[in-house]
Amino acid sequence: MLSTVPTVRAPTTRRVRFDWLGRDTDVWHHTLPEFGAAANAISLLMPHAEPYVIAMVRAGLDEGASDPELIDRAQVLIEQESAHFKAHRDFNRSLSSTSSVAKRLDRFGGWIFAKLARRSTAFGVAFAAAFEIVAFCSARWAEAGLRQYFTGADERAATLFLWHLAEEIEHKGIAHDVMQAHPNARKKYPLALLVAFATLIGFTIVGGLSLFCRKRHVFNPVRWFRLVAWGFSFAFVVMPVASASVAKDFHPDQLVDPPWMAMWLTEFDPVSNTMPLWTDAGRCSSDEQRTDTATTAA
Repeated sequence: MLSTVPTVRAPTTRRVRFDWLGRDTDVWHHTLPEFGAAANAISLLMPHAEPYVIAMVRAGLDEGASDPELIDRAQVLIEQESAHFKAHRDFNRSLSSTSSVAKRLDRFGGWIFAKLARRSTAFGVAFAAAFEIVAFCSARWAEAGLRQYFTGADERAATLFLWHLAEEIEHKGIAHDVMQAHPNARKKYPLALLVAFATLIGFTIVGGLSLFCRKRHVFNPVRWFRLVAWGFSFAFVVMPVASASVAKDFHPDQLVDPPWMAMWLTEFDPVSNTMPLWTDAGRCSSDEQRTDTATTAA
């Protein structure tokens, strides 16, 4: 699970845009609607979780960081996370326009992070580091079952989630370094890890099931079996990494990066701010199938 050789990639700011006009963001995965429901729940949490992480990284820099290189790296993390939550916010607006459940989940996510915002900066910085570890594990889990989870999905929705996960891999160690630079955050990490895991996984379960049952899939035993199996497989990925992350000599850059997402990010076009759209073949089949430029043709 761990590598003794760091696998560090310099993070890059990418402001990818998505047009959801005329797209079904409620049920974007007809093959695996239960997977789409869980992913939608995660999306509804991101406009609350990511700004909190950004605020805590900034606060951690103000209170503990003096290394110019770390400050520059943290700024890229902030820019990446800002792009993520803005993209999810646009997606969620489309989703909430057809789903009252999504609106209630959005308010619930806001309530959770309003409560977390009352805690100390030290806890918040530790939470940001822990949240990024859980996000990295989510990316590793998703890549391991890439075709299983995304085959048959709407290519633009799939691209949104995969782009987000890929960049979580790219900046996986930065929040940890900010935590290490803070004088009091490291000792808060074990508790913050439990809270971060419970927040992300708990919200995904509650929100995903709420959206899933709304579509009347509740009596389909195959879909329930898949949900349970995915839960166990994710736990198999996240638990060893989360346990290792508590050790004082742990650093996220020791973790082995999933290869496909890292290679896929290299196909980002900085001139047009576009990514190749996900297809069932695993990548775009032509240069015309890209985010943003493809939106006007959809």
